[in-house]
Amino acid sequence: MTPTEIFRWGFLFMVQRRYHGPRKGWTPEALARQERAIGRNPWGGHNHNSLGCEFAQAGSWELALSEFRRAVEINPWEALFKANLARAYLASGDAEKAQKTAEAALAQSPKLAAAMFVLALIFEERGRTKSAVHWYRRCLEAHPGLGMKREARENLEILLAHSGRTESRSAAGGKANIGG
Repeated sequence: MTPTEIFRWGFLFMVQRRYHGPRKGWTPEALARQERAIGRNPWGGHNHNSLGCEFAQAGSWELALSEFRRAVEINPWEALFKANLARAYLASGDAEKAQKTAEAALAQSPKLAAAMFVLALIFEERGRTKSAVHWYRRCLEAHPGLGMKREARENLEILLAHSGRTESRSAAGGKANIGG
């Protein structure tokens, strides 16, 4: 199999799992095929990252953490993999590693919304509202995907409401009807 075929198989596997649920799409045979494909793929970091995203979406953060680590080991120049790893560290309770990893991702790709979002979550968890607000705003300015944009906007509005400040939707990163 060529790397393109392996990547296509991984993508199709991911789509099947997303639309058919974990019990129908996530068979031991399918997982074994995916693992074999990842092992032969020189761009396996992408497959590990995709698999990590699937585990994270299912709430299996320990498995996600393992896959994101493997993705970063294989492909350390991909900043998004580091941002995903940072999110998994945070979900696993290791805010220190999460912050260092998110900062490394930002150093590599200064406009990466995913890394900014993780930093905002870290600072929010630590009660550092001003820093969290700063990173949520930066994340929204970096044009994240719709799901992240909605979550960042909601978290920012909650933080501002609790801190006694208000902000219009347009100042929080877009028109009221975008992503909402």
